[in-house]
Amino acid sequence: MKKIKITARDIVEYIYSGGDLTSEFSSNKRALEGIEVHKHIQSNYGEQDKKEVSVETLFEYEDYSFYITGRMDGLLKRENKLVIEEIKSTKLDLNIIEIDTRPEHLMQAKMYAYMYTKKENIKSITVHLTYVTVDDYKVKTFKKRYNTTQLEKFFLETIKRYTDWLKIFDKHQVEKLKSIEGINFPFEEYREGQYKFMGAVYQTLIQGDVLYSIAPTGIGKTIGSLYSSLKTIKTEKEKIFYLTAKNAGKKIVVDTVNLLKENGLICKTVVINSKESMCLMDKVDCDPEICPFAKGFFDRLNEALSDIFVHQDVYDMKLIKDYGKFHNICPHEFSLSISNFSDIVICDYNYAFDPRTHLIRYFDEEYYSPKLLIDEAHNLVDRSRSMYSSSINKNALIELRKACNKVKPNPRHQINKLISYIDEFVETNEIEKAQFYVQDDMDYELVTLVERITNKIDQILSENKKFKNRDLILDGYFMLIQFSKISDFYNGKYRYIVESKFEDIHITLACLDASAFILDTIERRSSGTIFFSATMDPIDYYVQLISNGVGKSIKITSPFKQKNLGLFVDESTSTRYRDRERSVDNIIDTIYAMAETKVGNYIAFFPSYHYMNMILEEFDTETYEVYIQKRNMSQRARSKMLHEFSEQSNTSKIGFFVLGGSFSEGVDYIGDMLTGVLIVGVALPMFNKYNELLRNYFDEHFENGFDYAYTYPGMNKVVQAVGRVIRTKKDVGTAILFDDRYAHKKYRDLYPKHWSHYKSVKKNDFVQSALKQFWKDENNNSKD
Repeated sequence: MKKIKITARDIVEYIYSGGDLTSEFSSNKRALEGIEVHKHIQSNYGEQDKKEVSVETLFEYEDYSFYITGRMDGLLKRENKLVIEEIKSTKLDLNIIEIDTRPEHLMQAKMYAYMYTKKENIKSITVHLTYVTVDDYKVKTFKKRYNTTQLEKFFLETIKRYTDWLKIFDKHQVEKLKSIEGINFPFEEYREGQYKFMGAVYQTLIQGDVLYSIAPTGIGKTIGSLYSSLKTIKTEKEKIFYLTAKNAGKKIVVDTVNLLKENGLICKTVVINSKESMCLMDKVDCDPEICPFAKGFFDRLNEALSDIFVHQDVYDMKLIKDYGKFHNICPHEFSLSISNFSDIVICDYNYAFDPRTHLIRYFDEEYYSPKLLIDEAHNLVDRSRSMYSSSINKNALIELRKACNKVKPNPRHQINKLISYIDEFVETNEIEKAQFYVQDDMDYELVTLVERITNKIDQILSENKKFKNRDLILDGYFMLIQFSKISDFYNGKYRYIVESKFEDIHITLACLDASAFILDTIERRSSGTIFFSATMDPIDYYVQLISNGVGKSIKITSPFKQKNLGLFVDESTSTRYRDRERSVDNIIDTIYAMAETKVGNYIAFFPSYHYMNMILEEFDTETYEVYIQKRNMSQRARSKMLHEFSEQSNTSKIGFFVLGGSFSEGVDYIGDMLTGVLIVGVALPMFNKYNELLRNYFDEHFENGFDYAYTYPGMNKVVQAVGRVIRTKKDVGTAILFDDRYAHKKYRDLYPKHWSHYKSVKKNDFVQSALKQFWKDENNNSKD
């Protein structure tokens, strides 16, 4: 018989969950509130009462041997009769809560009642289902009396229904494991470096270790990492999480999974996207009185889960939204529920590492064993700091106060106190004059004022479903609740910043180093972690700032021939801020040289929009087809521009893009889509007070502040941009690094190994001559 160890709560939540989808503002409440509610109720127990009483039972049914556990909140003596109490905390008005509002709550108590009466051989028992409000500890209790016959019938029916699902799920698991064992690599040959990469991935995951792999474009990282990680899976508790930085990366993974399926793999794969992108409403608002897909969500969830699980294998955005419409349930929450029964989960970094959005069931609780594959991992340095930072601003508070003008209970008093506190702080510290203020310690008084507002708005949202300015109030609420959440993590690696900018006051809890938080997630919850990227040099920098120095590393050689990339380092011109006006003519001449030497598609990457616009003012935009990146371009606009840029033309096309943006990373310019790139400058992050904070912090901890704050992040953008040129073995193109600093040893030491063939362009050299020679040699080689 197959042994199943499971909690009573897990069983009833799958079988009996019903009612509405909990609104986001209710879900954001801290777990601490629930704990405090339980402590409050239990503190009033009498001497004969017991709290946190463990129960367990063994039960065999068909081919399964169940070991079911649980913990009763209270075992009470009332009038010489035993009572089992199940306590549930809530923010809802107790008047709207009925015994069947959340059916699984009573069923959990009934499971405990069965387990306890069976163990103690008791004929009947009373159950109390007690709801307690987290704000003021008001209590509403539902009382039910059951005998053993009723409880046994209920228990058997519950196990039968759960077993029906287990049979379907286990059948898939058997087929999945058999297919994993039997599947062969879907290509006849491994690419150069791919087998070494795959072996390192496999061994790391088997050992539950951490690996950093510098794996260049072209070795087949996606198929290699997925295939190797699948081969390590032995149980249904093990899941592969493929984490990406951008949506474009998800499609590549889905395509790879489908390729493996064509070669015999049987597995369930879900793609998790943001709530905003999945929402079927015009505005995201998960209150069941507002959203019909949240109303009765749990009543319809099981049928939808069974439907999609039985009939589909790869759950992408379109499929999940289609099923969500058909079953009338929220697609985003549906995708999270599907992930429970999926073998591969494809999602953004946030779902593993961000404390505000990570998936609790995988990264807080202990049942599952996630294996993490983290693509384009160089992005995690900045992304992790953002995940653990948060800001509020005065103008948003003023808008929130205005929006709350006519709501009851009214939080305007609490908002006024916070605004006055900010005004006084700004005046005392002369922030309007200095524009930037920083201190080591967090302002706990300000955080307390923030939490008083969120508590008041909690009450508004619980008591009022539809009211004027609801959207504006929710926006302000989420800003404050996230700030409050991040305040719990504040430590010596944070700085408290108050800025006067854009005619507003911004207050930021700025995390300068989130590596300890990322490492904590990995060590607590991951059963193996692979960080991979083509650009993670120097590797010590990334290991230190992503996982606090923990992890081994491997470097894979590029599979592409060096001669396919004509790499030129123009040392003749300075692009430092003070020299930019003098550099304009040389930059324009270099772009002309590229475009005239060979008709093709070229991109000039700039360190800023301002610098790019300086060039555009004097550039001949009529002779060539010119494409210009705008600030805050939508995904649709970017896709349209890339499509037009990729089309064939008789004249050269020039893209004017910004380094580090969406056009310089994560885009495959394959074949003739890109002929060459010009990298203007060394891509140093902007010199400002925040980056100087980072520099000082890194100086203090690593004695390498400037490089950690400026040089390494900038050079990563440069390598990423050059990497757009050669994406396959057949690609041929040129790249020009344009700045005299590239001649310095510090920068040359950061060149990837496959850049060793670069050619220098000095002051009196003509870059066009070098370009002509490259293309001439290429033509001769292609004839051979």
